[in-house]
Amino acid sequence: MTQYLRDVYDAVVSAFKGMRITSKHLAKKPVTLQYPDERWVLPERFKGFIVNDTWRCDACLRCAKVCPVDCIYIETVGKAKDRFMYRYAIDYNKCIWCGLCTVECPTEACQHSLDYDHSLYKRQRLVHEFVTPEKPIPCHKETRLEMGYYVPNAEEEMAKLKAKKEADAKKAAEDAAAPPPADAPDEGKGD
Repeated sequence: MTQYLRDVYDAVVSAFKGMRITSKHLAKKPVTLQYPDERWVLPERFKGFIVNDTWRCDACLRCAKVCPVDCIYIETVGKAKDRFMYRYAIDYNKCIWCGLCTVECPTEACQHSLDYDHSLYKRQRLVHEFVTPEKPIPCHKETRLEMGYYVPNAEEEMAKLKAKKEADAKKAAEDAAAPPPADAPDEGKGD
């Protein structure tokens, strides 16, 4: 009988200890969120999925070369001002979110986004095509402006381009109008 009463006493004491711990946590703010309705506020330097602003990208291939797992695919056609980028893709199945591509990009076209949730049923959908062969993009900024493509700050860029062309034309006209330089007298020959 004493063992029975001791067991009942231990059960009641254990229940009160448990309820005391539970009551302490009732007053605290909940740690969990009701995902996906609620989301955490992400820090500014959060490394989410990599996105490419194709209108800033000049297809220099630095991001693809520096990538340790070769998850960035860039394909171009042509050279100099006639070069077109017809494929820019990132395979998120391979990406390790190291951030080397974002550091190496000279135009800051390749950046981490705050997007981190891509729940998909097929792995093929994690290969994201930013540029497709059906819609190639000119790589050179002046070519983009001349062809009427969207370029950030297009009005400023167009004004700079016109000023540069006018300066080049003026310099060429001055060079053409200037008389050819007279031959310098020979040195070292006596009269």
